[in-house]
Amino acid sequence: MPAPDELAARAAAALREVAGARSAEDAHRDGLTGLLDGEALHGALAEAIRDAERDAGHVGLLFIDLDRFKRVNDRHGHLTGSRILSRVAKLVDAAAKRAGGLAARYGGDEFVVVLPGTDLGGCLQRAEGLRSALAATLLPGGEPPRRRPLVRVTCSIGAASTRAEVGGNRDETPSPAGAATRLLQLADSAMYQAKHAGRNRVAAASAEATGVA
Repeated sequence: MPAPDELAARAAAALREVAGARSAEDAHRDGLTGLLDGEALHGALAEAIRDAERDAGHVGLLFIDLDRFKRVNDRHGHLTGSRILSRVAKLVDAAAKRAGGLAARYGGDEFVVVLPGTDLGGCLQRAEGLRSALAATLLPGGEPPRRRPLVRVTCSIGAASTRAEVGGNRDETPSPAGAATRLLQLADSAMYQAKHAGRNRVAAASAEATGVA
């Protein structure tokens, strides 16, 4: 049986390992919302595409941008704006988890949801549910017990999906990291289509990407 000093040393080493893992994870979390940051998102998306290669599965993506959020900051102040972003992040994260996906804060008032196993039709359904839920939510911008002002925000969402190919020729298809970048670009472009069409709506990428991983 190990001596007490040895057991203590092992426990300390295990705690350091756990603390180190948590520190590494926290380093890739957004400080305001607790969601994954952009760097961690790209890695997680590439991993989801890599996993999808096993059975030619789909990976969906939602690119979410709050509409005219600068007006919230200008009218109510940046502290209220930060509170609203934090509340929106919780709503986005909950929607992602219900769909078996993950959420990230891409930057500013932009969020991304990764949806493994989801084709373009499924992405559009999830996106519309998220859009309508946010539009119907009054968000408290103040501290308790006084919760004023109540703020309503809307978002524009771009949806895209890719289907990975099993055993694809790497000379002809991008790496998972390259495929992740392309999928983000497709969803981002679709989000701008939603903006130009009047905001507070969902738009699909022009075509579902295939064979990109």
